[in-house]
Amino acid sequence: MEPDELRRLIATRTPLHNASVLARTVLELIASGEIPPGTRLPTIRALAHELRMSPSAVAQAWRVLADRRVVETRRRGGTIVTGPPSVPRASRLERMLRAGAGMPVDLGNLNYDPELLPDSRAALLAAAGTPKLHLLEPELITPELRDAVEPIWPFPAEDFLVVHGGMDGVDLALGTSVKAGDRVMVEEPSFPRIFDIVESVGAAPVSIPYGDGGPDLDILEKALADKPSAFIYQPFGHVPLGRSVTPAWLERAASLLAESSVTVIEVVIIPFLAENGVPSLGPYLGRQIVQVQNFIFSHGSDSRVAVVGGTHHHVERMWFKITYSSRWVSRILQNALAFHLTDAGSVAAVASSAATYRRRHADFVEALRERGFGIGSDSGISVWVPVPDEHSVSTRLARKGVSILPGFLFRKQPAAPDHIHVNGGTAAQATEYFADAIADAADFALGSGPRSRRRR
Repeated sequence: MEPDELRRLIATRTPLHNASVLARTVLELIASGEIPPGTRLPTIRALAHELRMSPSAVAQAWRVLADRRVVETRRRGGTIVTGPPSVPRASRLERMLRAGAGMPVDLGNLNYDPELLPDSRAALLAAAGTPKLHLLEPELITPELRDAVEPIWPFPAEDFLVVHGGMDGVDLALGTSVKAGDRVMVEEPSFPRIFDIVESVGAAPVSIPYGDGGPDLDILEKALADKPSAFIYQPFGHVPLGRSVTPAWLERAASLLAESSVTVIEVVIIPFLAENGVPSLGPYLGRQIVQVQNFIFSHGSDSRVAVVGGTHHHVERMWFKITYSSRWVSRILQNALAFHLTDAGSVAAVASSAATYRRRHADFVEALRERGFGIGSDSGISVWVPVPDEHSVSTRLARKGVSILPGFLFRKQPAAPDHIHVNGGTAAQATEYFADAIADAADFALGSGPRSRRRR
């Protein structure tokens, strides 16, 4: 198709001249085959002139198409159609699962120690006696669970909603706060599944590198000029960094975000490890905040419970989305968690497991530091280990039957130095052995050979 003909085709099929509509129009033309693979799209300037749009708006549409993997931009060849859109899939999650599948030891994924879970039998028996059991009308949150989470929530939430795990909450929060083509600020590195979810809603992730006290606020301030719809970050126990935001960061972030209409989504993957409560922007920005707290790591994968707290506006939109399906959470699961959060024996068991995880994490961090690694992890369960070559280190550890996660899964942009992610709560069950294995793999990547059980 000739360039002039292609410009006219796109122009006649684009009813509204904005970035999201333009992206959707070109996506439909590619999906129908009217714009076949290998076609060179019009230049941004030429199409902007044809549509009487700004070049920046056309460029934003092109970024959406690139994120959907239907076009690629080549340095001298322009923007080329690579093929029709594929069915969205959680590619990073698939890689995470494959990394640990069949391996004797999985140190990369956020697996918990089953021996440290509280006994669920009493909780399930108590929940089975709830007076409203088996009523057809679903509930956002049972009164019992609301009474249990309100006292421990880091800000006065107007409403709560129970969802099937932390990433279910992130999916609902993003899906009801942004639309295709919107910009979403995401701290980097970040939990891989967050990038999967941002891409699945068709949003364009804007990377905010993590700084000393939290996501870099100078870069965040600049990103706000482009009117993003949301900001998603982890205030405590950051995966993969194993860090938490500082009080000074919270104060300055609040002053920057208060002038915007950005929805702030706080993701807390392992809240029970926060000895002094979960830090939050909620006390400063109550009208903009949605916080997701995940209870699976502390109470087991079959609990399938996370809690979302925020404004009535945000929670109601998420609830309406749930009502299109049978996605609401069973009262049995909700009230089992309520029992765990209020029963003295369960509370003591979870507190004991939290102390064990914190000790294991600290021991493993110290063991790596003794071997010469610069580790900044100080909270949560993750350990972010700088290595000479993450691919080489991952491969060598895999040959020893040890799976870790390479750093690229946690990043949107290429970055140096390379890193690997290790679950400190699992690794510290054999601290010296795994610390030596990582040190040896790093030495091989440098070409210096192994130095097993020797300090670096």
